[in-house]
Amino acid sequence: MGWFSRDEPQRPSGPTPGTVDAVGAALVPYVRWLRSLGSQVPGRAMVLCRLIGDHLEDVVGDPSAKLLDVQTLVTLERTASAHVPDTINAYLAARGVSGAQDMLIRQLTTIEGVAASAAKRSIESARDALEIQGAFLEEKFGHA
Repeated sequence: MGWFSRDEPQRPSGPTPGTVDAVGAALVPYVRWLRSLGSQVPGRAMVLCRLIGDHLEDVVGDPSAKLLDVQTLVTLERTASAHVPDTINAYLAARGVSGAQDMLIRQLTTIEGVAASAAKRSIESARDALEIQGAFLEEKFGHA
């Protein structure tokens, strides 16, 4: 088979974007990257980065996270793979600038809020699905 052969379909190299698996796959290098930062970022920023990671882990570990919409899952995936690293890298490039640390903390606080909200939505989605199922069963079979 040559380079341009169409006999075999191309397979994606990782999990499908917008899935819980993709969030989990992005989390692994995120945690490794956080550990590599050491003392390059202020302690408060590191705490926020770890809290963001905890929210992502909560979503990945929650079976009801599959009920989250694709846009939310893509946002969470990008949080680990781009949003937090880009924010930290911008800080590292500008850390000598007055107010850089405050800007970093504000931006990470915003990202943490989004991650926390998504984790909460995952739980709420599970509750809503359970309520819908209960209403269906009551309508179909009546009260016991």
